[in-house]
Amino acid sequence: MGRPKTYSRDAVIEKAMGVFWQNGYKATSVSDLVRETGLNTASMYKEFGDKDGLFSEALEHYRLHVIGPRYQILRDNPNMSGIELFLGNVLQGASKSEYKGCLMMNHLAQKHVINPDAADQVGAFCQEIESLLENALRNAQAEGDIAPDKDVQKLASFIVFCVHGAVLYGRHDSKKSVIPNFYDMIMRELLS
Repeated sequence: MGRPKTYSRDAVIEKAMGVFWQNGYKATSVSDLVRETGLNTASMYKEFGDKDGLFSEALEHYRLHVIGPRYQILRDNPNMSGIELFLGNVLQGASKSEYKGCLMMNHLAQKHVINPDAADQVGAFCQEIESLLENALRNAQAEGDIAPDKDVQKLASFIVFCVHGAVLYGRHDSKKSVIPNFYDMIMRELLS
């Protein structure tokens, strides 16, 4: 009979998520993960298979626990109010001094160095947010908040495009101050 686990799987995943978020997948070594999580190498491989397995778990943890509350805004309010809250939340977060980007979007730019399953997870993340936005825009259009001739699918893509830009600007101290200005510009495009 094996020894009982002396660690919390969720705590290990959360710590690993922080390492990947800070360094990126490629720059994170197994020894970095072992040091930061407190697991020994054998336990890491036994529990997660390899670095890719732990990275996949970290992406899912991020999706559920870090970015999930932003998604929930659009699930709870699939309308113009939800879009406004979502955008405000994203832009405010990206303009904070301690902002370090989005784990998913950081790796969207690195999808050629992560394994195909992780790249699929990142792609599904982007598709999920676009679908939630499209649904909210469609409802806002049905409620008369958005003109009937507007293409809600293109508007959803436009918002995601702007969110990606805000994430990148948020990683540059010299650009953080302009991020809040984009809220009004995006809303004008939606409501004009």
